[in-house]
Amino acid sequence: MRKFADRICNKANHFINRARMAVVNQRGDFYISDAVKIIIAVVLGALLLAALTLIFNDTVIPRITREIEGLFG
Repeated sequence: MRKFADRICNKANHFINRARMAVVNQRGDFYISDAVKIIIAVVLGALLLAALTLIFNDTVIPRITREIEGLFG
């Protein structure tokens, strides 16, 4: 029974050490900063696309339509 308890204790300590090393690890910092940059680029791209769509739908396309109707109508 003592061996079983020691084995459970060793496995728990091993798991705690692995978790601690994963939290302290700095190797993944580069990937996190790249992911943040990509997310920011996607959000800014979506905002720019929405703004251009709004401008084209509200001002450019109706004016082009009026001009074409004025030429041929």
